Amino acid sequence: MRINKYIALSGFCSRRKADELIDIGRVTINKDVAKKGDEVRENDVVRIDGERVRVKLDQYEYYILNKPKRVICSNEDKFGRVTAVSLINSNKRLFTYGRLDYLTEGLIIISNDGDLYNKIMHPRQKLYKSYIATIDKEITEDHIEALSHGVVIDGVKTAPAKVKVLTKTEVRIAIFEGRNRQIRKMFEVLGYFVKSLKRVKVGELTLKNLEVGKYRKLTKDEIEYLKKL
Repeated sequence: MRINKYIALSGFCSRRKADELIDIGRVTINKDVAKKGDEVRENDVVRIDGERVRVKLDQYEYYILNKPKRVICSNEDKFGRVTAVSLINSNKRLFTYGRLDYLTEGLIIISNDGDLYNKIMHPRQKLYKSYIATIDKEITEDHIEALSHGVVIDGVKTAPAKVKVLTKTEVRIAIFEGRNRQIRKMFEVLGYFVKSLKRVKVGELTLKNLEVGKYRKLTKDEIEYLKKL
C-alpha cells in the first residue's frame, strides 16, 4: 500500500496532506525517511514526527446509505450541516463515492477504499445511476425523446439518458455522468421544476427497502461486483 494511502487510512490526515508531510521529511518507514510512492508492508513501522500511526491493511468498510434530504456529501461543512458520513457508525475515515445534492435523497456508497473509488468513479466506467424524479407537470413525448438523446446544460450537451415514464409527473431516468445537479438541470432546460429527486440504483446496487436515513453494509457479492467493473 502506498504510504500516503496508509496515512489517510490511519485517520491521521487526508492523502493530500500526507503527501505534504512526506515532502518535508516528517514521515518515516522503519526509521528511514519516506518518499512519495514508497510502499508500506505488513510489518513496517510508520511514524509521523516520531509518533507511530497504524492501520490494518485489509480493513475496508463498504456501506450503502439512503441519504435523507438536507444532508451533504462533503466530509466537512463550514455551516454545520449534517454530513452523510456522520450517519455511519464507524471509527474509519469514510468518504462518499460521488455526491448527491443537498435536497436529493437516495443511494450513496460510502467507504474508505480509495482505490475502488478511483476505479468505479472514472468516466470510462459509464456506471449508470438511476433516479426517480417527480416534476411539476406532465412530461411530453418530445421531451422524453430530448432527454434520451441529450440536452445542453451549462453549454455542454449531456450524454444520452435512459428514460421511463412511471406516471404523468414521475420519471425514472438513468445517467452515467456526474455533473453538478445534472438531473435537475436537464429537466429545467426543458421547462420543468423537479419537486423531488431520489437515487434508487447505482449500477446493479439497490437500496433493498432501506429506510431513509438508514444504512447497511454491502454484501460480499456487491463488493465483488464493484471490484470487477
